[in-house]
Amino acid sequence: MKILFVDDEETIRELFWEYFKDEFNVTLASDGMEALAISNQNTFDLIISDISLPKLNGIQFIQKLRADGNQTPFLVITGDSDIQIAIDVFRMGAVDFFLKPFRMEALRSRIKKFENADIDLTLLYNSGEITQFSGDCKIKLKPQIKKLTSYIAFLTKQILNSPHASTEDLISIKIVLYELLANAIEHGVAGVSYAEKQECLESNLDYFKFVDERCADTNSSVFVELLMDDVGVTVVIRDEGNGFAVSSIPNPIENPSANLVSGRGIFLAKMNIDSIVYNEKGNEVRFFKTWNRIVH
Repeated sequence: MKILFVDDEETIRELFWEYFKDEFNVTLASDGMEALAISNQNTFDLIISDISLPKLNGIQFIQKLRADGNQTPFLVITGDSDIQIAIDVFRMGAVDFFLKPFRMEALRSRIKKFENADIDLTLLYNSGEITQFSGDCKIKLKPQIKKLTSYIAFLTKQILNSPHASTEDLISIKIVLYELLANAIEHGVAGVSYAEKQECLESNLDYFKFVDERCADTNSSVFVELLMDDVGVTVVIRDEGNGFAVSSIPNPIENPSANLVSGRGIFLAKMNIDSIVYNEKGNEVRFFKTWNRIVH
C-alpha cells in the first residue's frame, strides 16, 4: 500500500516513517506545494495530510488534487481549533480525521481499513465468506474485519450495476460502508466495547486479530441488502449481535476526546449520505444516498 504523509513537523514525519516504513510504502512531504508536486508525479492508495501546512495548506492541497481529477482517498490531521475546518473537509471526500496528539496504533487501525486488496469473488464464494441469495441483492457475510476491504469491493461492484452510479457516489458509499460494516463486525458480532477498543489500541495489540478471534467464537453473520432505483441507493446492514443504544453514542464534535474512537463511524456516515436510521435494538442500520446526478 502506497501512502503519502504530509506534515510540516519533522519529528512527526520521522515518527510516522519509523512506525510504518516496514509495513507500507511511505512517501513524506513537508508542505502542501511539495505534496502536490509529488501527487502529480505518483499514484497513492491513501494520502494523510495535516491541515496546517506552509505554502499551501491542507484544504488548498486537497482542492487542487480534486480539481485535477485526483480521487485518492485522504485522511486529515488537525488540532482542536481546526475541528470545524475538518468537518468542511469531509464534504470534499475525506475518509477520516485525527486530532493531535494521536496514537500511531489508532492511526494504523484506520489505515488498514482502506488497504487495497485483490478481490477474488470465486474464492470468497467457495470459502463461504460471502453468500448471495439468488435473484436479489441480499448478501450474507462471514464477519471478519480483515476481509472488510474485499467485502466492500464486492458490494460496490453490485452498486456499479446501476447506470446512475457515479465515481462521486461510490466514494461516499465506500466511506459509509467501511464505517457501518466495521461497526457491525467489531461492535455487533464481536461485541467489542468502545472501552475495550481504546484499551487494545493503547496497548499496541493487533486489534484486527483481536476482533476476528472474537467473531470466530460465534456462529453469527452480517447481512447486507442493496436496493437501487432511479433516485438513489438504500443499504441495510444487520448483525446478529445484542445491539446498542444509539442515543448513548457521543457526538464527536461536542466531545472530541479519546481521538474520537467513540461515535466516529456514525458521524462519518452522516457526513456522506442523506439519511441514516437504526432499529430500536441497534443491530440494524439503514442508510440512503441520492445519486449525485440527481442532486446536481
